[in-house]
Amino acid sequence: MTDQYLWDRSGEPDPEVARLEALLSSYRYRPPRRRTPRVILAIAAALVFAGGLTYLLIPKQISIWEMAGKRIPIGQTIETGPDTGARIEATSFGQVELDPNSRLQILPAERDNQQFALRQGTMHALIWAPPSRFVVETPSARTIDLGCAYTLTVLHDNSSLLTVETGWVAFQAGSLESFIPAGAACRTQPHRGPGLPYFEDSSPVFQAAVSQFDQAAGRPELETIVRDARKQDALTLWHLIVRTKGLDRDLVVRQFAALVPGANIPGLQSGNAAAIDQAWNLLGLGRTEWWRMWKHGWQL
Repeated sequence: MTDQYLWDRSGEPDPEVARLEALLSSYRYRPPRRRTPRVILAIAAALVFAGGLTYLLIPKQISIWEMAGKRIPIGQTIETGPDTGARIEATSFGQVELDPNSRLQILPAERDNQQFALRQGTMHALIWAPPSRFVVETPSARTIDLGCAYTLTVLHDNSSLLTVETGWVAFQAGSLESFIPAGAACRTQPHRGPGLPYFEDSSPVFQAAVSQFDQAAGRPELETIVRDARKQDALTLWHLIVRTKGLDRDLVVRQFAALVPGANIPGLQSGNAAAIDQAWNLLGLGRTEWWRMWKHGWQL
């Protein structure tokens, strides 16, 4: 029976075996106890609380812009309802008014440049900060203020319309740029960027041709623009010179030279940068050195 007890603990144990078992019982192997779900939940709750406390202790970054006397956090989106607008302002920069049904987000500033993103609707900006320090992103291009007042609208198809009341605004997407002076307007298209700027007092036929060219860049629209261009519409033709080639560019250059005496025709036809700069200076809208200086600032 003793041998059977040693094998499967059945039967009566030998007295000496029983004595040894009693002496060694405190050294018996015991598997580790598993934590109960209650303990695990308590630990998880503590971790969540600690994480939430850390989040609360991190202060939100605040912009220099105010609405109704309160500073606005960076990243906040201001959304207006169907019957109400909003106004934000910064003493050192300017003021922005939002029309109803608009959404404007305040983005982090970069190198003292104040940045916004207009997602939908219309904003009216009056900026007195130095040129190039106020930038507004849209779904199809970005505007760089060159010291001005302007109105910017983002439509439901993500196209945009910019009109300038005073000063200058640059529309930019990648390497494509448009420069819009006071009294002029410019549209942008998704995946195409800024279109051709045009003066708002130009003929409806001219404006329709510009809009169609922005969308399709067709020869009939180009011919209409060239045919109906007045002297001040050379602004539009100047932008066309750098967006056309071959026979299309020759057509634009000939009309530009007819409206703006002194242009370097061979240089414009070949796309020479110095000739293009000289042609801009002949427009009487300011010299290229001025806006190129500010352009360098926002592209650093």
